[in-house]
Amino acid sequence: MGMVHNNVRDFNAVLTMFAKEVGYTIEYASLREAALMCRDAITFTPPYADGGGKGETKQAELVGKRAVARDLNTLFVAVNDKTKVAGAMHLNRLASSARLRQFNDFSLAHKAARESGIIFDSNVATKIVRDSDVLRAYQKAQNFFNTSSVKMGNNVVQDLAPVHRRYKYTSRQGKTKIIKNQGDYLGRFLVGSKSELNAYIKQQQNLVGKLKAGWWNVMQALPKPKKKGLEQNFGRKGVAGYVKKFPGNAIHNVYTSPSAVSIRFGNAIGNAGEKATKNNVEGLMYTAAILRMSRDMDQLLKRDANNFNNGTIR
Repeated sequence: MGMVHNNVRDFNAVLTMFAKEVGYTIEYASLREAALMCRDAITFTPPYADGGGKGETKQAELVGKRAVARDLNTLFVAVNDKTKVAGAMHLNRLASSARLRQFNDFSLAHKAARESGIIFDSNVATKIVRDSDVLRAYQKAQNFFNTSSVKMGNNVVQDLAPVHRRYKYTSRQGKTKIIKNQGDYLGRFLVGSKSELNAYIKQQQNLVGKLKAGWWNVMQALPKPKKKGLEQNFGRKGVAGYVKKFPGNAIHNVYTSPSAVSIRFGNAIGNAGEKATKNNVEGLMYTAAILRMSRDMDQLLKRDANNFNNGTIR
């Protein structure tokens, strides 16, 4: 197999042993594992189903779409979203008066915010508003808003995509995150309308599964192992449609014969944002393959031992 990895020697050794023990040609065993490793890469590339794993399922797609909506609602707020913008307006008044050291204006803004009953996303802001001691709240607000990254103003974002790209990142755990407390109101950027924001959310949700898709395309492009002249569809069953809908970006090079095999394969976009690296997708692929072949050999040996003990084979 071509992919360079610390486990490649172990993998090749187990693959050779596996083919010999179960009576497969090295060609059949290699093509089988290549397909199953592509399936594993789909499974191990985010998103995953709730509770982990099952990355090839519809449940994982739903988790991914929920995450997209959550992240974008953290970054943007629609002008006509009255509840959120009303809260943001209160914070804007509190921030302005605290920064300008206008205690009387702050007192009025503080009273209005308390009476609104709005629960703010920021825990610090909520504590300031709920503080019954206005002077103490004023002092807290000066400390908070003077160091806050919240920017004042009412500018409406015309193009959401550049802002989204700027403030999203991949965490050390391999998850897509949003840098919070950016933009105008309540640390969010204003969007012209809820419908505009929802349309952008849907557009981004439609991209869920794209990083996985290359592995599906590789699997489809690789030759299928044949048993008694019939092609075997290893790894293909049960992969949800959201993985299959994107165009191909497969990298593969295959040379096989019954006695010699060279297979190199990869996914041209599978490591965007270092998602695959940070989730150790390649390492998990190798580990799963080695465990799978070892398990299959163990089951075969147990079957043969039982058959021998039962007198079925001698």
